[in-house]
Amino acid sequence: SMRQIHESGENYLEVILDIQRELGVVRSVEIARRVGVSRASVSKALSVLRDMGLVEPAYYSDVVLTEAGLARAKEIRHRHDLLCHYLRDVLGVSPAVAEHDACRIEHVVSNELIARLEVLLAEADRAAPPTKEQTP
Repeated sequence: SMRQIHESGENYLEVILDIQRELGVVRSVEIARRVGVSRASVSKALSVLRDMGLVEPAYYSDVVLTEAGLARAKEIRHRHDLLCHYLRDVLGVSPAVAEHDACRIEHVVSNELIARLEVLLAEADRAAPPTKEQTP
């Protein structure tokens, strides 16, 4: 099932989404560069994602997420950002480690945990003290 897509597949979806947002068009050579793997590895991963209906069949060199793929990629990116924010700003983990750990944790935690983090971080943001510019 789509829920069972493994960690590397989810990371590919996230990278594809990031490239799409930054460059507008996604080429496998750019995916390979960012993931740090060969073009052959990217081709293999893309064919798995294609079989799962998460990536459109590529007739040219462009990689395009399906509607399901885009939804999944956005969900993973959201989980990543929440976890990173929590690790860094609440627990005080260094930015580089927060980024690295969020990348690993995002694939295994429950939706319940993510939902609790959303509530917690929304409350923390509302309760945040005024920024320095606002203090007398």
